[in-house]
Amino acid sequence: MPQLGLRVGAGVAVVARGQVLLIRRHDNDCWDLPGGGVSAGEQVEAAACRELSEETGLRLDVKNVTLLGVFSGLQHRHTYPDGNTVDWVTVVYHAPLNCTPAVRAGDDAAEAKFWPLDNLPQPLATAAPFYLEALSDARGASLE
Repeated sequence: MPQLGLRVGAGVAVVARGQVLLIRRHDNDCWDLPGGGVSAGEQVEAAACRELSEETGLRLDVKNVTLLGVFSGLQHRHTYPDGNTVDWVTVVYHAPLNCTPAVRAGDDAAEAKFWPLDNLPQPLATAAPFYLEALSDARGASLE
């Protein structure tokens, strides 16, 4: 029987030379920021860096990420193929880079690639536009 759960997630908006790193997920074929669930006892920023490494091969130290925002509410509810539904509270970090590193898809990612913010791939995951809007707002405040 499907269940409704609440989970804490963590992700990273990596920006290099005006492009954002996105992954295409295996489970729904949508593009999203690298990220995933926080394990019990794990620091949220460490989970964000772990997920980034697992999904893209890119390693960042927690000292190199800053808080972008915390996202929650019905628009962050996700129903999985098995019918289980999870309300996510996702903490997203920002990591500006001076160069565009090589990335490779791994773990839940079918593909990993940097995309220009004005030419994003489709389809985007349901929550991704919220993260990207916050990133755009932050860059407007010269956060890149």
